[in-house]
Formats: sequence, structure tokens, C-alpha cells
Amino acid sequence: MAFTKFKKRNLNRYRKVYPYVRREPRMVLCSDKEVTMEVGSVTFNNDAVYKRFTFTEWFPGVPYVTALSVDSENNNSADLNVFVKVLTTTYVELEVSQTFVGKVHFHAIWVKP
Repeated sequence: MAFTKFKKRNLNRYRKVYPYVRREPRMVLCSDKEVTMEVGSVTFNNDAVYKRFTFTEWFPGVPYVTALSVDSENNNSADLNVFVKVLTTTYVELEVSQTFVGKVHFHAIWVKP
């Protein structure tokens, strides 16, 4: 498994800023390796146990995916397990342990080895 370290960098510190023109910091994350990341959510409406999400980013390899269920309807039904059923470079299928009404949020991250 590859890993990387991110650093926060203020882009406004790399140009001359005079004291009477104070700018808000523009923070970006910089990495020492190539990283591709996508964040998304899948909505479950008590109709299926698994759903497919097609990535909009292009991943050079199979990414690592973490997922968690969120109770978006305030009905206390998100107390369940979320599994990755199928994972490829173009899509992910997320499976839950029972039907529920809510969302599943996920992060898909690929770090160049």
C-alpha cells in the first residue's frame, strides 16, 4: 500500500502583499506523490441492498474505498454495515446489510506507488 503526506500551503504567501491590502489565505493541499481522489454519495430509498456509482475521475489503478452510512431522513435507520461489493477503476458497487432510507458517503483514493 502506498502512502503520501499532505501539506497545507497558503498560495497568497508566494507573492508580494502590501500591509494595507490584506488578503484572505488561499489554502491548498500539496502532496509529494501523485494522488487521485473522488468523494461522492449514493442514495438508498428502501428499494435495494446494493447500488452502483460510476466514477467521474479516471483512476490509473484500483482505488481504496471507505464508506459510511448517514441517516439523512432522521428516522434512525442508518445503524447498519456498508460493504464494497465490486470495485474497479471505473465504478464501485456498495452493499448494505439491510434496506434503509438514507445515504452512503464514500471516499475513493488512489496513490501512485
